[in-house]
Amino acid sequence: MKKTLRTIGIWIAAQLVITFLFMIVATIQGNDIMSILAPSLLVSDAIVIIALLIMKYCTLKEMFKPAPGMVLLISMVFGMSGMMAVEILSSGFDIPNTLADQFDAMSKTMTGFLAICIIGPIMEEMMMRRVILREIKMKTKSMWAGILISSAIFAIIHINPIQVVFAMPAGIILGWLYCKTGTLLIPICLHILNNTISFMAMRAGSDGGDDEFTIKSTAGVVTFMVLAIVFVITAIWIVRYYAKLKKQQEEEAQSAAELAAEPAESTSKGTFQGDNYEK
Repeated sequence: MKKTLRTIGIWIAAQLVITFLFMIVATIQGNDIMSILAPSLLVSDAIVIIALLIMKYCTLKEMFKPAPGMVLLISMVFGMSGMMAVEILSSGFDIPNTLADQFDAMSKTMTGFLAICIIGPIMEEMMMRRVILREIKMKTKSMWAGILISSAIFAIIHINPIQVVFAMPAGIILGWLYCKTGTLLIPICLHILNNTISFMAMRAGSDGGDDEFTIKSTAGVVTFMVLAIVFVITAIWIVRYYAKLKKQQEEEAQSAAELAAEPAESTSKGTFQGDNYEK
């Protein structure tokens, strides 16, 4: 698991060093520490992305590998319905949000938008899905071991209790989509969309915890049920699509193998001379 440990080490080192440097600058300038949160996060995440690319743990081609339009659309619906259902379900519990002030401060700047909605999701998908999930999957020979372990790590690194509760199921959804579709583009797009919606909610002054729209309310329960049904239907579509694709590829491979196994026709040439055939 050297690659996994090295990746986490790079991430922790970048976070600590860059945050420390920004704190020194903020102290010297007499600025509020809150003002350095977004730029330090943006820079540290960018450094991790660059490091993973330089070390060839991931490539730009892998990050932006295209997916069929219908697969992309269904995957986005699947992912968003699942994550929204989880958010409504978790609203029924009193989970502390220890970083509320920090996120509120970051939601007021363009730097915060770039850090939370663009660079952060790209970095986390590269690190969690492309490197850690794939590495664990290869070592254990189990897709679900890779998904669950990487999702647990994904949840732990968020630290904030309310994010930890949400990040575990979200990581499972993102990891499963990565394994099924074989492209990092889908989890990146889904992660960006989810974070952007949350960012806009913070900017609008809503924490998503309206008592009229939680799992304890009728509207919340109905919405949860609808999202759960959509989640299951789209999951079935994805499974059937890739099962059909796999079967088609196996049939094509079998046909190619049968063609190659057929005895080759003689390509030797000869000339007729009277009743004799000379090669």
